[in-house]
Amino acid sequence: MPSSERIEQQLATPCVTCRDRSVPRCGRCVRAGHDCKLGFKFKPSKDTFKRNQRWVKPPKKLIYVDERRGFIIGSPQEDSSQYHDHIGESHNWQQDSTSSSVTPPIIPSSTEYSGISGQPADDVQPQNIPKDNGRFQNECTSVSVLHTQRHIPGPKSTGSYVLPPVHIESARIPLDERIITPNFHNGPSLPLKDRTEALLFRHYIQKLAICLDLCDPHRHFELVVPERAAECYMLLNAIFAIAARHLSHTTDFDPLASNRYHDECLRYLIPMLNHASTVSDENLFAATIILRMLEEMDVPTTGQDTYSHLLGIHAFVNVGDQYMGPGSLSAASFWVGLRQEIYIAVITQQPVKVSLDHFVVDRSFEPADDYTWSNRAIVLLADVLNLCFGNNSLTAGHWSALDEACKKWANTRPPSFNPFFYQERTASSAFPEVWHGSGCHVIGIQHHILAQLFLIQFDPSIPKVGTNRRAAAKHMTHRIENLVRELCGIGVCNQWTPPGMFTACMGIAMFGDQFGERSDQEALLDILRKTEADNARPTAAIQQQLMRAWGWLPEDDE
Repeated sequence: MPSSERIEQQLATPCVTCRDRSVPRCGRCVRAGHDCKLGFKFKPSKDTFKRNQRWVKPPKKLIYVDERRGFIIGSPQEDSSQYHDHIGESHNWQQDSTSSSVTPPIIPSSTEYSGISGQPADDVQPQNIPKDNGRFQNECTSVSVLHTQRHIPGPKSTGSYVLPPVHIESARIPLDERIITPNFHNGPSLPLKDRTEALLFRHYIQKLAICLDLCDPHRHFELVVPERAAECYMLLNAIFAIAARHLSHTTDFDPLASNRYHDECLRYLIPMLNHASTVSDENLFAATIILRMLEEMDVPTTGQDTYSHLLGIHAFVNVGDQYMGPGSLSAASFWVGLRQEIYIAVITQQPVKVSLDHFVVDRSFEPADDYTWSNRAIVLLADVLNLCFGNNSLTAGHWSALDEACKKWANTRPPSFNPFFYQERTASSAFPEVWHGSGCHVIGIQHHILAQLFLIQFDPSIPKVGTNRRAAAKHMTHRIENLVRELCGIGVCNQWTPPGMFTACMGIAMFGDQFGERSDQEALLDILRKTEADNARPTAAIQQQLMRAWGWLPEDDE
């Protein structure tokens, strides 16, 4: 082909730059001096099929999804207006001029949906799916946790510490600034007419809300959530579901009752979580937190933790600070979700995946109330886990900064965190007696102890080889044993706040193998067994792992 013809053919193919400027030919781009990038050409396949080729029949209802954006872009076999019936005329949203089609949220496929709730996707009521008139931005954002370089405050400074970069991919959600309250609200549901459901409602308030309100002075999950549940159908069913599951594990309550309420929640929740605007509803956020707690209890039944509700929590957290004001239900839900995420990070030995880049996260050491100090300890543990299990290499400088932060937290926290009774362990007891008067003190001290434990275990200054290795390892084991005893003593002596036992179990799971005395090992197992029996928290797998590590069971024992 002559060179002039090749040039003319290239000029006839629009490039990326020209296409963005609505210019039909690259020649103009060249003449204007713009950097010209040729676009991709699609070459169709030449594969052929035999006449007797058998094809899978498609379902009657099809939903087409643009995988680049994560949105449905059309459903030719259904009238798209059915998705918008419930919005009404009160939402006068203008359609973005750059969008040419309405993009309702993703509805899970029938296989995915039935695998979760036992209901096919066709059972999802279209009127419960929010409307989108195209104001979503065309691109999604991939939110990642990116901390700036670490700064170590001076000895007299009360400033905050800054962390090394930790890159963790989070859920991709479309950007939108609107707040939508979907149609999962109903008329007043209280007083309840069914006695059994009333018993479940009371059990949640009296026994389970305390597990969620540890670091919340406003006690949102005990006081606000039941009030919101009177108007929010999904939140009410989440309360019924968690209470029924807890009772079925700790008493002879109907084990199938929780499934019915859980399925009813999922019937509304799953379609909504795929729509960016619905994750600004704090009632929905609180319901997801409660369902995640239920999911943790379900591990003995299902055999594994699917972490499915954690994805929903990530979506709510990543939506932005504007929906997480101080003292709000969203902020309270964030702190519960962070503690749930820390539990998963510890058990799976992975970094914390939920974003910590929010203004409610406080890493300072300035004077504050006790609840804030407890949350600071929780964030500090999350930072330690990200350092120990993150993708970045653990350096002596990063480790020293967090170790200094741990010491500073212990030295500057209020005196109210000191126990009102303390007695050293005796020859007949494996743990010291440590009595606290507040759940936030219990959880704050325990998370601080966990942060110390991981820093000791991952101390880069401990020699890996050489003549000093054995002495250093022995000293490390002694320090770990003392901290685990303290952790367990706090849990055992403050069982009126069940999360104290949960946190003790986390420490036992990670460091219990370092105990060599039979009496200590039996005491640790007693905590695990009691936690599962009294609080429906799964510990059977940890018990088996520890008994194998201690040599009680053969390595291949199941």
